Amino acid sequence: MSTFRVIADREIRLALRNRSIFITAVIFAIWFPVMSAFGVAAGAGGDAAALAAGIAAIILLIGVFMGYIFCADAFLREKRDGTIETLLCTPVSLRRLWEGKAAGVAVPAYLMTLVSAAVTIAVVSTLTGAPVAAEPLLLLHLAVIVPVWVVASAGLIGAAQLVLGMRENQILGFVFIFGFFFLIFGLQEVAAGGPGISLVTEGILAVAGVALVALARFIAGKVTKERVVLTIP
Repeated sequence: MSTFRVIADREIRLALRNRSIFITAVIFAIWFPVMSAFGVAAGAGGDAAALAAGIAAIILLIGVFMGYIFCADAFLREKRDGTIETLLCTPVSLRRLWEGKAAGVAVPAYLMTLVSAAVTIAVVSTLTGAPVAAEPLLLLHLAVIVPVWVVASAGLIGAAQLVLGMRENQILGFVFIFGFFFLIFGLQEVAAGGPGISLVTEGILAVAGVALVALARFIAGKVTKERVVLTIP
């Protein structure tokens, strides 16, 4: 079994066993889509394409936030309990460690995002009667774009947690949360009644997501073990 898979499997198990994070993700995956679905349904009426656009925008943000929720403790946990020092003594590079951990937390984050998407689609379909689930670009969005952005979110947060100290990471968490909710309120105003999903938009999102993943991988590869040791409390 490869080192990458061992690390990823370990992170998946730890993420699913962390009750506080899992319960937070479940509550958010159900509560936020239900609240947002009413605004999307009211703004788009019965236009399936416009409804799909609103759902796609909301689910993308949820995926990003899920990546943050599941990754928020992945690296900090090991800095707090000193486990990271043991890992730094192994022959595994920091980039490989980051890849395994980011992939490991991205799996439950993406699965929870799909649950949220199913809830959103069900509520919107019930309110409007429109066949939203049959929109091919929405399905493409959920199958390709969302997982890329989930990995990007988890990867960037993970890279930041490697580089930054505990206090800086706490500030980063507050900035991310407040920025996320600011985007939510702005998105609800813009997404409802939008023109629909297009291949051009999906292509741009795909390129941007891959670029963010590459940026996170670059940052993780530049971090030295000495730098990580200096950030351990």
